[in-house]
Amino acid sequence: MMQCAAKKTLSISRMKVGGMYRSPFFSSQVVTKRYIHKVSLQLDYYMSPQFAGIAVALSNSLYQEAGMELNFLPICPVGLEMNAVRNHANNAASSKDVAAVSIGSVEQNIFVPTLQQYPGLGLNAVAAMFRRSPLCLASMANTDSSKRKNPTERLTVGVHEDSVSVIQKVLAADTNNSYSVLASPRSTKNTDLLQGKFDSVQAYLTTEVPTLERQVLSSKLMGTTVVAKPLEGMNGAKLGYSQVLFCPKEDLSEGGGKREVINSFLDVTFRGWEEAIRDPESAARSVDQCRAMLRLDEENNDHWHNSFDYTVQSVGLCGNFVKETFQGDRLGVIDAQRWNDATNWLLEDDNIPTNFGLDETEIWKPSSQLLAGNELARNTLEKAANSARAFCGTHDRKPSLAVVTVGELPRYTHGERRLQLYSNNDNSWFNKTSVGLANGFEVQEILLPPTTTTDELLSQLYTLDNDATVDGIQLMWPLPPQIDAAKAYNSISLDRDVDGAHYIGQLELGSPSTDNMSPFPLPPVTPMSIITLMDHHDVSISNRSILVVGRSRIVGSPLAHMLRERGAIVTVAHSQISSDKLESLVKSADIVVSCAGSPKLIKSEWIQEGTDVINCGSTFDYQSDTMCSDFDGDLASVANKYSPVPGGVGPLSVAFLLKNVVNAAQERVDNDANEWTRKIGCLHRTFHFPSYDAALIFANKVNSMSSALDHHANMTFSHKCVSGIYIDMNFFTFEANEVTDKDYKAARNVNAIFEKEQEKGGRIMMKNFTYDLNIDSIAKYPASPRGSSRLVRVDGEGSVSHYKNFSEAFVSLAKKGSHVVFNQSKVVNARLSVKEGEKG
Repeated sequence: MMQCAAKKTLSISRMKVGGMYRSPFFSSQVVTKRYIHKVSLQLDYYMSPQFAGIAVALSNSLYQEAGMELNFLPICPVGLEMNAVRNHANNAASSKDVAAVSIGSVEQNIFVPTLQQYPGLGLNAVAAMFRRSPLCLASMANTDSSKRKNPTERLTVGVHEDSVSVIQKVLAADTNNSYSVLASPRSTKNTDLLQGKFDSVQAYLTTEVPTLERQVLSSKLMGTTVVAKPLEGMNGAKLGYSQVLFCPKEDLSEGGGKREVINSFLDVTFRGWEEAIRDPESAARSVDQCRAMLRLDEENNDHWHNSFDYTVQSVGLCGNFVKETFQGDRLGVIDAQRWNDATNWLLEDDNIPTNFGLDETEIWKPSSQLLAGNELARNTLEKAANSARAFCGTHDRKPSLAVVTVGELPRYTHGERRLQLYSNNDNSWFNKTSVGLANGFEVQEILLPPTTTTDELLSQLYTLDNDATVDGIQLMWPLPPQIDAAKAYNSISLDRDVDGAHYIGQLELGSPSTDNMSPFPLPPVTPMSIITLMDHHDVSISNRSILVVGRSRIVGSPLAHMLRERGAIVTVAHSQISSDKLESLVKSADIVVSCAGSPKLIKSEWIQEGTDVINCGSTFDYQSDTMCSDFDGDLASVANKYSPVPGGVGPLSVAFLLKNVVNAAQERVDNDANEWTRKIGCLHRTFHFPSYDAALIFANKVNSMSSALDHHANMTFSHKCVSGIYIDMNFFTFEANEVTDKDYKAARNVNAIFEKEQEKGGRIMMKNFTYDLNIDSIAKYPASPRGSSRLVRVDGEGSVSHYKNFSEAFVSLAKKGSHVVFNQSKVVNARLSVKEGEKG
């Protein structure tokens, strides 16, 4: 077995005075409580912002209040942390110290391969401080392109000795570049990068990248910026969790007391992280104090910036990674599927069992009562991000979203604080621009003044609706009272309505999506989030009485419709009904869904046994600095299952919004190929010709074009006798096993050939009747009053005639066989009714 070199113990146990503990941070405070349990902690690095939660818990005496004496084991050589924990646990067992517990921290990309190589270590991961690895490749981007290296040269990458193999694996999948991955000293890597020794270096987004940015500024390197590319997701890499907390497997068994100590340690540690997230400045002071006590100052390196503002920034960045581990009611939760996905990528061994190295006793798993939505939201967002990047790779642009807000929304008043406490800029509803940037979308947020009129809002929406670069439009609710909401939402085209404003109306009319060939109408994001959360946790809907409290056009009303479509018996209430009536409705429901946004509206004692509860409405209370739900009381004691606040429905909304955007973008691109339809794995169109000769001439021209493009179509000829000849044509890219941009290009070329053939046959072609019309001459809105529009007729000699009644004049002027051409009208909906003589 591996051996960890002995070093002087860096421990806070030396701060004990007799049977008392003197806090090293508050020297005047003497705690008289005796310790019950000893916890020895092996960190995988010196005390730093990545352990801010531990530092905060120490400075606030949380461990000692929980009856724990926390000692820090010596810093080990890289990669030997697991061995150190096992050795310490064995020594404690041999000395019959039954109250001693050993815990360590390490990254999953170290933990899993080490455990595979040394299964006798017998360790299990119980929690994680970071959901994803903060590892990245940092490089210098010079805006002077003449100074860049030849793109064909091998790029040199300096990495830590223990990371060479995993980074080689990540970069091996890059088909555009070749790399030389070299082991390099940790202590000088920033300097090595700045001096050009390496093209890029392994770094941490949370610590070393902020230092690099400061070093670049202080060195005044003109035109140079730091570029940090996360390794997680790069070329399909799955590194999994970081700062994984692990312990000996035997300590997790029931009985003996060690399991309870481990649970208590996790509880205190993540309470410390909650405080660090809430107050990064205080946490930074705790880190500095702990760092001095544990002698971080003894390490000589160039990737720590000696300033308090740097430590505060680093604590905040680490907190963003920690917040992503929140699931149900706690931080630090490891999702088994995510763990297994990373393990499979890291090991590539079919014989590795499921949950390899993971604690299957689930010591740190949220209650099964909780309808937790965080991990589901993150997975949904990751899938949307993957789809967006694939779309961009094919079409050379990102899916795009325009968010229009009129005035200040009340629920956004404390948006920045909510973002700090519960989310981050990669996945927050309150910063969609940065969420889009992080996940491969182009997002523009347009804020209009609260005095905006209906016409001004319509003008903005029409502009966006006719912008070819905009795939989706979200008009934020509520709107000011002077706005005609119906007009505003109806002005958004169905194919750009990513917030589901048209959803109910389209379903009532019979949506084209019922044939499963079109994604429209797209579902409203929050109701879809609720339905998905219920399905994910196996909450049955059909034949159950469901009370929906709230009736807004974007949540309550469409949700009620969607639940009815699933076979539920739905009652809709609202916050204005009497408390007695609401209580009666709640008591008779099998499921209660509240989306009223009215704190403590519903009393928990109204909930009947077996009832499932969905918290959708939430309000941020500034005084308590926390989120409040529509429910008052302890739901855990009465409900069968319930969604928590925070951590239930909320995180899902932005994920489903971006999912709708990428679906809308893909559909618009598919339709761009004119009359082609996208089927499974190919583009398809059927062409009709009156004879074989005409069909063969067309096919030969398509073949010539395909040869020049080096991309041929599959063509099938069908003879329909009297009806003529039909050619079924398919394009697909065999190598990619999917439809690519090359297929779309070929489809457009075929359309051009077909149009030319039709022109030769004497067919009327719309493009021959198009004309340029100044956009300022096109009406933006219907005439007011309705019916006052005039028809303008221009004859062959240029004479202009005006007719007051459009409908009557059109019938008299339009001759049989006339070809009618409409310009691209700015009017959202137009109808024309023409009657022919007495037959009607």
